[in-house]
Amino acid sequence: MKRMQSEILALAFLAMAIGAPVGRAQNPPAPAKGTPSAGAPTDQETLVVEVVNNLPAVDRSNLKAYWAGVENRTHSKWIQALPALAKPPQSTPGMVKIDCLIHTDGRVTGMTLEQPSGKAALDRAAWAAITGSAPYDAYPYGISVEQVKVRFTFVYNGGSTATSPTPIGARRPR
Repeated sequence: MKRMQSEILALAFLAMAIGAPVGRAQNPPAPAKGTPSAGAPTDQETLVVEVVNNLPAVDRSNLKAYWAGVENRTHSKWIQALPALAKPPQSTPGMVKIDCLIHTDGRVTGMTLEQPSGKAALDRAAWAAITGSAPYDAYPYGISVEQVKVRFTFVYNGGSTATSPTPIGARRPR
């Protein structure tokens, strides 16, 4: 056994002396820039969280950072849940809108699929992103409302949008 170990060690030293790589895995070449690798999400997946019901101006202002956190957390879960249908080479476009209530303690209730994509796998991934992210953090101190109705709009691969969502903080046309 010791003799075999010595021979292996000698071969390793010899290989290193002549410059051959020893015991290192070679990484495959990186895909060309702008070409998504198979199975990787593209940069065309977008998520917008918008407040649906009226809020006092002070609450709307104080919750801006909160909604950014909700959006980031949900987006992260969504990317993890992306179905193969949404990834290259298929890259199926679509849009899903889900309304729900987010309570002061971060609970999510009353989820409704307001606009399905027409592809069940895309709808399920969007739904899973919200349920997998909940409960969210509690509202910051001083918010006067108990719950806020929000709409999550998930856009897959630049899917066509019939109506553009209004980002948090932007005013809706009257």
